[in-house]
Amino acid sequence: YFDMQPGDLFVLRTAGNTIEGGFGGLLGSAEYAIAVLKTKLIVVTGHTLCGAVTAAIKAVKANEGMPSENLGVVVDNIRAAAESAVKELPDAPLDQQVKLATKLNIFDAMQKMMRHSKIFRDGIASEELMLVGAVYNIEDGSLDW
Repeated sequence: YFDMQPGDLFVLRTAGNTIEGGFGGLLGSAEYAIAVLKTKLIVVTGHTLCGAVTAAIKAVKANEGMPSENLGVVVDNIRAAAESAVKELPDAPLDQQVKLATKLNIFDAMQKMMRHSKIFRDGIASEELMLVGAVYNIEDGSLDW
């Protein structure tokens, strides 16, 4: 999709594309890419069959926590999207709830970036930066923008 060579992309990855409370290393690293490296495009990408999103859906449905505090932080950052998906599709199979929660979680991550980063807000306002979301389909390699 991007026709890039090694070093052309500045890639940041977390389980469930989470941004812990909108602060910290991931957001700071993205700000570095924008402010220092002059990145013009940020793509928040989730993927089908995401284990972190699936864990969040299961936790919401079972009203349970996670086996460790750190994993709990990851799932808690996805919880709002998981709750919305379960509420919107209460009788749907798990895979459909995960699919919806994945999309909602991408939008949530994008909102956190805008809410907690002046660099993001200024970049978008000046049209020097574009922020988009996408879902990568692990099964067939397609990208849904």
